[in-house]
Amino acid sequence: MALVNDDICTKRGPTTTTSSSSATTSDSGFDVGGLWHDAVPDRCGDDPLQAIADQAANGYFFFIAWAALYLALCYSAKIGALERRTATLHAAAQSAELRALRYQINPHFLFNTLNSLSSMLLGGKRDEAERMILNLATFYRTSLTGDPTEDVRLSEEITLQLLYLDIEKVRFPDRLLVKIDVPDALLSACVPGLILQPLVENAVKYAVSRVKRVVTIRIAAQEVATGLSLTVEDDGDAIYVDAIEGGIGVGLRNVRDRLTARYADEATCHWGPKSDGGFAIVLKLPLVRDGC
Repeated sequence: MALVNDDICTKRGPTTTTSSSSATTSDSGFDVGGLWHDAVPDRCGDDPLQAIADQAANGYFFFIAWAALYLALCYSAKIGALERRTATLHAAAQSAELRALRYQINPHFLFNTLNSLSSMLLGGKRDEAERMILNLATFYRTSLTGDPTEDVRLSEEITLQLLYLDIEKVRFPDRLLVKIDVPDALLSACVPGLILQPLVENAVKYAVSRVKRVVTIRIAAQEVATGLSLTVEDDGDAIYVDAIEGGIGVGLRNVRDRLTARYADEATCHWGPKSDGGFAIVLKLPLVRDGC
């Protein structure tokens, strides 16, 4: 039986055997005599230049892949930094807007109060004027100590409104009643500071001051499906409804703009006449119990 040349890179031609019997076949089915070498890979046909080219191509694509990954990571980092900067600038602009809207309230309220003080002094009502001045000082001391962009507890906001209404009761001792309808569970809810003050001020301006009878201002809160609902309403005459709806006024515009700046489309401000007389303003905003 002829043997295959040990050098597998030598030209392998068919190998014959001189046996009187037919070629012996191995268990694997190959002709042991002359066909076994066909099962060995033919490495002699490999071109060294082709191998180098293959390796170079692999290296090239490997480099391109890493370069693409590096550029993608750099781009992602730049985009992230840009988004953070944009968010910071947006927050700063929102904060400035909220501060401006908040500070619009105080001069407006102060102007009305000073007018009332002037009228009292001219009318000889010195005791009432002194009481109003003390309440005014407490109101401003309380309202100006907080950050205009931060929220306060609903209980603090209502306390501040009661202080404001005490000032107005000096002007209207026999015409102004106040009713608070807020569940204890909602007293800890977070709301924008002084968000109710323009609404209460409108009720005094358009309802109490324009009639000679008793008017009740009601401040209410309830939990609804969309969050927290705040209501400021009165039972004044309907004759002032056109005036407040037509002009809207600084107060309602201020509240609406503050809610939009603070909550975007998650908060709403609706107002209109009541079916039984008077006027109602309803604010709906997210219910937040922590963070204030």
